[in-house]
Amino acid sequence: MLAVVGVLVLVGGGTAVVLLNGKSAPPAPTTSSEPPEPEWPVVEDTQAGVAYQVPPSWKSGGGGASGRVRLTQSRVSRPFECQGRSMIQAQVASGSVIDDDLADVATTVARDIAKGGYTVEGRQPELAGPDVRGDEERTVVSFGVTPRAVNPCFAPKATVTAVALRNGPKATVVVLNVAEGGPHAAEGPGEEEADRILESVRLL
Repeated sequence: MLAVVGVLVLVGGGTAVVLLNGKSAPPAPTTSSEPPEPEWPVVEDTQAGVAYQVPPSWKSGGGGASGRVRLTQSRVSRPFECQGRSMIQAQVASGSVIDDDLADVATTVARDIAKGGYTVEGRQPELAGPDVRGDEERTVVSFGVTPRAVNPCFAPKATVTAVALRNGPKATVVVLNVAEGGPHAAEGPGEEEADRILESVRLL
């Protein structure tokens, strides 16, 4: 879990009767289907020049900063209370910086957010990574995170992933922070949803 920081048609079946040559046709078979999933809204960060999708239940989380990167948009999963604190299970944020080294920007942002988000009782988390992939136009960097101190309000592990895109002289970055496991895991995205968020990242 993460502390909240400044840094969402039912198709019913039925029957039909068709009149043909003055006689009633037999009823059509009853059909039913699952309710369609709500569409994911698109977040457009015009200052950073990037867009991405988030689950319908996520809300605006404001802006902030991570090192030199000014985070101009963010969305957070549904908050919950733990020991009197408002917590979240996941957050995505976007911003940009004048820099031509996408891997360095993505690594720095992901590492800083991992350390800041999972330092418990003054003890910084253990980080696995970085896992770096991509090319000169789009670079993805991930860290596995394990808090070193036990706290009922924090998940036992997390993954922080940053996607950096070349945008003229700027590096535009979207960072996704997902706490994994714990009693409130259902409030955050599953692996498929997290992948969908990251894969939706594109320049405006």
